[in-house]
Amino acid sequence: MPPELPPPVREQQQTTPSIVQLQKHPLTAPGARFHHRSMLDPVKTRFVRANSAIAFPRILGMDLESESIPRLHSFAWHCGIRAEIMEDTVDVTTLLTWKDLKRLAGIYFSVVNVEFGLLEAATFEAQATARWKQPTGRNDVDAVMLGVVALGSFFSSAPHAKENDFVRGARELLMEKSVNHPTTNNVAGWVLRTIYLRLASRPHGSWISSCVAMHQAEASGLHKEVQTIAVVYPAAPTGDHKVAKARRRLFWVARALNIILSFEYGRSRVAFDVITTKRFAAEQGGFAYQFVEMAELLPNDYVDIEREPDPPGALCNALTKIEEVKTESPFIRLLKADLAFAIYRRLWLMSLTDAKDRSDSVISIGKSAASASAKLVETRTPWWNVVHAPFQFLCVLLAIGTPRSLAHIKDSLALLRRIADTYDTHMTREAYNQAAILVRMSRKRKERELEALGGADQLPAYEDPPTLGSSTSQTGLTDVPNLDWASLELPFEWETFLNPELVMGAQQQPHFMGLQDGAQTVPQQQGHGIDVGSVFGVRMGYPP
Repeated sequence: MPPELPPPVREQQQTTPSIVQLQKHPLTAPGARFHHRSMLDPVKTRFVRANSAIAFPRILGMDLESESIPRLHSFAWHCGIRAEIMEDTVDVTTLLTWKDLKRLAGIYFSVVNVEFGLLEAATFEAQATARWKQPTGRNDVDAVMLGVVALGSFFSSAPHAKENDFVRGARELLMEKSVNHPTTNNVAGWVLRTIYLRLASRPHGSWISSCVAMHQAEASGLHKEVQTIAVVYPAAPTGDHKVAKARRRLFWVARALNIILSFEYGRSRVAFDVITTKRFAAEQGGFAYQFVEMAELLPNDYVDIEREPDPPGALCNALTKIEEVKTESPFIRLLKADLAFAIYRRLWLMSLTDAKDRSDSVISIGKSAASASAKLVETRTPWWNVVHAPFQFLCVLLAIGTPRSLAHIKDSLALLRRIADTYDTHMTREAYNQAAILVRMSRKRKERELEALGGADQLPAYEDPPTLGSSTSQTGLTDVPNLDWASLELPFEWETFLNPELVMGAQQQPHFMGLQDGAQTVPQQQGHGIDVGSVFGVRMGYPP
């Protein structure tokens, strides 16, 4: 688990921000040195912009060159007529034993953390050990421990009897700490809760939890590199590189989860004005980097034409890049399919042409996801998209509606049946039943279409013999002889004759057309007569 932010060195105020563009200010501006930067209290991990009402008294005191500078504090925030609600004390050892913690945490790090890379196993164990030595009171690491064991229990073949208690206990801790002093542990706890709710609860719950995680990340200053923040109360730094790495990983995973859930559910994501936090590097044996990478490929659902002038083009571009992502993780392969289907739904709703053009890509991604789902069913690893991706794949196949797409319906329905037989829950049975209903609805529509077309071929065709002059044409059109036009000494201009505008123009007809009431020839010019019908071997389009 990422430790608290280390107090930075005093020289950090002279560090140039890595991304933020410095604005020009008069040298006499009192807040010029803070205008482009935000402020962070590393003791309470409280982040605000320099223009905040919380920060202004301190900046004013510095400008007044006072010997006693006001602290970063919410002076006069309200009237204070009610006492602040105090946190209840709790003994974390009453919820689970050390043996349970070790077992369930092991499952979490082998299944969940491989995909999300949220925590460091060694750091988590060190914090849990320290907490076990002082088990009473409130500690923000409790929400992380309870979130870890709840997820470990979810993926365990022998779930813990108090799994629901773990989830409720983590929620109470997160709500209390969110109101008081947000920390990096608090952010991690909200991310863990988001993952659990996506696995076991309704869409709104996981989405709102991911939004809270992002707001807590902002409150903790995780979206900014420490070098771009004016830090108060500096002291000797400890473990700077390790802390920076943990901050980056925590922020980008939280952001990716919010983007993906918002895009999938059709809600707005939490956006920041400027992000200076660097992306973390890929790590051997983990897939968190790919999880973040695919989230960053998704376009925002802008409805403003000025912000996104070509929504179908942005979606198609994202689909191309997602299709190019290669991974060994079955979960990431299913996630690719979830995002591809989400993109196709948007294309299908706004641009049938683009949806048709990208149907082959979506089918290819869906087939790969189906095999990944079957693999996870074998190992009984119940990620949410084990059933979600195959169900959405079947819906997309029906929406495409071509023989190539419909050829995969049988296998998709069989996979959903296999998933329902394996887990035998209301959700899996409901998914299979609804998929079967959609297939029957599609089949009935096809039958109605065939019935509507069935009477059309019962009418007899006309017996239309070939046009005279052609004994081999099967279409009723007369073959044009292969003439050597260069050998024909024709007296008039063929370019003028073949120009449809001039041929059909009323002013040109008296000069060279002469087609009146069935006339077949062009009048003579300068003593030369040409029978057009004899030249072409046809009667100028008139019926025989």
